[in-house]
Amino acid sequence: MTPPSEPARDRRPSFSFQTRLTLTVLAAAIVPLGVFGIVLIISGTIEPEVGSRLLLFMFAIAVAVGILGGAAVGLDLVRPLREISAAVSRVSAGDLSRPIPVEGNDVLAQLAESHNRLASDAQRRNRQLGLILVAVESAEPRDGVEALAERAARDAETAFGFISAELRFVDPDTVEAEERIPGVSLPIRAELRAGDDRMGLILASLPATQTWERADQALLDLYASEIGVAIRNAELFSQIQEKNAQLRRLSEVKDDFLRGVSHNLQTPLTSIKSNAEALAAVAGAPDARLETISDQTDRLSRMVQQLLLVSRLESQPPRPNADVLAIGPRIQRAWDGLAVADRVMELDDGAPDWLAVADGDQLDQVLWALLDNAVKYGEGAISVRIGAEPAARRLWTTITDHGRGLDDSDRAWLFGRFERGVAGRTSGNGSGLGLYVSRALMRGMGGELVLDEAAPGRGAAFRLTLPGEPAHDG
Repeated sequence: MTPPSEPARDRRPSFSFQTRLTLTVLAAAIVPLGVFGIVLIISGTIEPEVGSRLLLFMFAIAVAVGILGGAAVGLDLVRPLREISAAVSRVSAGDLSRPIPVEGNDVLAQLAESHNRLASDAQRRNRQLGLILVAVESAEPRDGVEALAERAARDAETAFGFISAELRFVDPDTVEAEERIPGVSLPIRAELRAGDDRMGLILASLPATQTWERADQALLDLYASEIGVAIRNAELFSQIQEKNAQLRRLSEVKDDFLRGVSHNLQTPLTSIKSNAEALAAVAGAPDARLETISDQTDRLSRMVQQLLLVSRLESQPPRPNADVLAIGPRIQRAWDGLAVADRVMELDDGAPDWLAVADGDQLDQVLWALLDNAVKYGEGAISVRIGAEPAARRLWTTITDHGRGLDDSDRAWLFGRFERGVAGRTSGNGSGLGLYVSRALMRGMGGELVLDEAAPGRGAAFRLTLPGEPAHDG
């Protein structure tokens, strides 16, 4: 942008105000004397020679008196002008505390009074603006609407000098404006707004001796709009708190329900499992029906245990132990525990000299869940790779199942509770809690579990990361 040009200045030589005033006084003194002397000479009242000397003498006296008088008058006039100029400079620099002394009742005195009044108004509005800013900054949504409204009314009284002020949360159009009565307090009002929403009014009364100008009303309107936003934020904060309280109550009810259901299910499942094993022992020969009962009982027991674990994870975050352990042997042990005869696991340990810092029991649970998923939804060999990031002191493991992979629609909510991908929903196996629990356990140990990027059609790859350290420092 082009800066605004300064006003053009007249570069012609000019005399100061005091010089021009002195010349004016001289002219006023000399011209009448010269005319009077010429008239005396022409009329023959005095001799021409005497008149010339007298005229010269009077001219000299007039010049001396004019110079002295002009200088004195000029100094007397210039002094208040200089004071006004200095005061204007102070105001432009932000100093409003020093008024101009007012003497007499002339034009200069009126100018000084106008300046003092302007500076006083500016100082008062600066104070009002400062109080408004403090009031707005101190408005906390968590204090509640009632506390904010009461404090806003008191702050308005302090900032604007009101006799009284109150906030009314009504339709502004339903409150008629009060008439102004001379000698009685002046009614003042401003709308509370939050954007385009008209929330109510600030109603106040001003002492009859105090003036109220458009600038004051503009400040009050600004204050009312800021307070309106603060009150709207307090309303939203209160609603959020209420919703959070409802969610906490629902969560407590849900946890109680899960604990009750899990406990009530676990007892009959244990009985069914025991009876199935007893019947199998009595029968002697393998019975497919009893094996199905036993397998499904184990599956239901795992689901019950996961439900209990989910309830504990949400009510109280886990506090894992910080064990230092080798992750490769634990992966092999988890695979052996699955006892899958028709599948193989290919383990590539690229960090044999690194140890993981984790809770052994929780890590075993995560590894078992990931390998079990790979068996359920994958095809062919399961690939497991271990690597380290020495600079970050992290140890990572990637488990790839080489199955059909995941649809894009599954990725967003794969780690949610009771969520399964398309393959899981089609197979009918699983509770939809394994990945949710596994991620929660990993994060509790200071690690992370994410879905790693894999080529389309080449299966799903899950990457778990844990704090690590070299087996032999130095």
